[in-house]
This record gives sequence, structure tokens and C-alpha cells, in this order.
Amino acid sequence: MERRDFVKTTCVSCIGILGGGTLLSLLNSCAPLPVLKTSSKENTLLIPESSFIEKQTVLIIKNSNLEFDILLVKKKDNTYNALYMQCTHQNQPLAATKTGLFCSAHGSAFNLNGEVTVEPATQSLKKFKTQTENNNVIIYLTAS
Repeated sequence: MERRDFVKTTCVSCIGILGGGTLLSLLNSCAPLPVLKTSSKENTLLIPESSFIEKQTVLIIKNSNLEFDILLVKKKDNTYNALYMQCTHQNQPLAATKTGLFCSAHGSAFNLNGEVTVEPATQSLKKFKTQTENNNVIIYLTAS
């Protein structure tokens, strides 16, 4: 095999391997997240900690009394973020992945702490206070 053919073949193989890994990573982050439908009682939501499937750190909470869903994020220290999935740019719904939230309307993005990572949004997401009690996460539906 000539040197030129060898380099060409090797480079194409490396690009394919790297590209495949990146594609796999992207597809994995786009995998559907678990969803829990729940009802509210006295302005709170009660979420069993067992709702988090093994190694799962994010859970979409749906409630018929809320216009937008809540993304419940389990942090490494076993505390939780409850993020209202409404874009702060122009009040559009957000899509969530294992790594953040994204607005398909204008491209804003937020991390799992609710902080803006890509504008045009400039304000962090609305957060709800959470508390753990008796193997449940309580989400208080008033902004914290």
C-alpha cells in the first residue's frame, strides 16, 4: 500500500471512530427522559425518590395544574433542583436532556442548575424549593 493510501485510509477510519463516538454521545443525551405525572396538594408536589431509575439523575414532572413541566434534578450530594421548564427569554417550553435544557424557539440553553449557558435568554430559570422527607422529594410550588 502506498503511503498516500495508508494515510487516507487511516485518517478516514479515525474520523469515523471519533465521529461515531460523538454521535453516540449525542444520541445518548437525547434519549427520552422518564416522566412522572403527579397531582398537587396544598401547593406542593410529592415525588417518591424511588421514581429515579437506577443511575438516573433527571426526571420530568407533569402536573395538570401547571402550564409547564418541572425538571427534577438529583445532584451528587443527594439534594434536588426543581426547574420550571419555561424559557425566560420569551416564555416558550423547554426540552430537557441529561445535561441541560434547550429552547427550540430561539436557541437559549440552560444547565441543570437553571443558569443560562446560551443566550438570547439572560435570566436563570425559575426554581422551586425542594425538601426530602420519608424517602420523598417535596416540591413547593412557590418560587425560591
